[in-house]
Amino acid sequence: MTTQETIVRFIGSLRASGVRISVSEELDAMRAAEVIGYQQRGLLRDALALTLAKSAEEKAIFEVCFDEFFSRSAFKKLNGAEEEPAGPPAAASTVQSGNELARMLLENDAAGLAQAMEAAAAEAGLSQIRLATQINLYTRRILEEMGVAALEGQVGAMRRIGTPQSSQQAEQLNEAREALRDEVRDFVRRQLQVYARGEPDRIRDQALRQMKLGVMTVQDKARLRILVRQMASRLASRHARVLRKKRKGQLDVRRIIQKNIPNDGVLFQTVFRYKKIDRPKIVATCDVSGSVAASAEFLLLFLWNLREVLGGVRAFAFSNDLIEVTDLLARYDDEEATRQILKAIGLGATNYGVSLETFRKSWIGLVDRKTTLIILGDGRGNRTNPRVEIVRELSERCKRLIWLNPEGRSGWGTADSAMLRYKPYCHLAKVCNSIADLETVISDLLEADRFG
Repeated sequence: MTTQETIVRFIGSLRASGVRISVSEELDAMRAAEVIGYQQRGLLRDALALTLAKSAEEKAIFEVCFDEFFSRSAFKKLNGAEEEPAGPPAAASTVQSGNELARMLLENDAAGLAQAMEAAAAEAGLSQIRLATQINLYTRRILEEMGVAALEGQVGAMRRIGTPQSSQQAEQLNEAREALRDEVRDFVRRQLQVYARGEPDRIRDQALRQMKLGVMTVQDKARLRILVRQMASRLASRHARVLRKKRKGQLDVRRIIQKNIPNDGVLFQTVFRYKKIDRPKIVATCDVSGSVAASAEFLLLFLWNLREVLGGVRAFAFSNDLIEVTDLLARYDDEEATRQILKAIGLGATNYGVSLETFRKSWIGLVDRKTTLIILGDGRGNRTNPRVEIVRELSERCKRLIWLNPEGRSGWGTADSAMLRYKPYCHLAKVCNSIADLETVISDLLEADRFG
């Protein structure tokens, strides 16, 4: 196995443990390992830690992963004897030339066995192990890759020779094979600790990302906040990279030539052509009434993170009436902002008509052809006048009107839901009641070409 392959596997174990590693950091680690090698273990540890671990938490994970990943089996005397194997040289010579694994076992070649096992582990795909129930499976695969089948054939052939020496050597090999199996199984167990660390949490988080709000427990909701924060950080980083790339501009060849005419055509000065990038202009209103009590915190969490990712978002909340909450979102963290907003206006009877009229009277000037207007709510107004004409007016004024509804489509238009009456005036109307839905929506909003 090459140095690069080893480092790739090690980085895979770090990522499986929750350490975020970029491609450039991975390349730096490979270069460091190529220069240092594996003989100076302490130096290798320090070099890799500098390139791969960026926080105290990641350094702690790195230390554990390094010790587990780079641990080596001692491969103690596998034949269980301290003395050299008995038997005439001819018999030993036959074994050595017939089977490399048999030779290493009889000679107690610890280094050779460790190298062969690690190469076999790579061929067997051991880095994919995630469950304790897979230990026997990968143990068998590694032994097969090492050539245990041929070894068993060698043992049988030596027994058929029938001489005392060949029989003794066959027994030694048979005992060494069983000891090898134990060594490989221990190795697989150690690698499971490397690659499966945090796997239950990842499985839970993956399920939680798809889970609907209505079936979440209190513990689920606590974890949800953490996942949404992680998502917001990831999306913000992606958005920043896109903007940096676009702001770099392109070389303007015509202007470069013109500008360098006084230099006899020598291109001393460069000129870039820049495309103006407008910051997304977003106005968002959030229903926090009693009809969305199960989803209100999630919708406010969406609003808080939308502001964190995009900045400059004007935010409103409503139940019976509507208030601006931009300052509350800016002043407090997501949990406290949610408490403050719900205390001020939340969980009352919904009146979409009154809320829409309040927005039209006081803030309609915020909406123009550059504005993306987002409405978060179920569209249920307790059979009050839904004021659909205001939604139509807003749709005509804005660049895009997006309605995100925490209720499934099967409920749209039933009972007091006016959603199907609002929907024709929405550029996009979709269900949003999970983290996966939330991430999709924000990702779409972050596409630069959608905010020209």
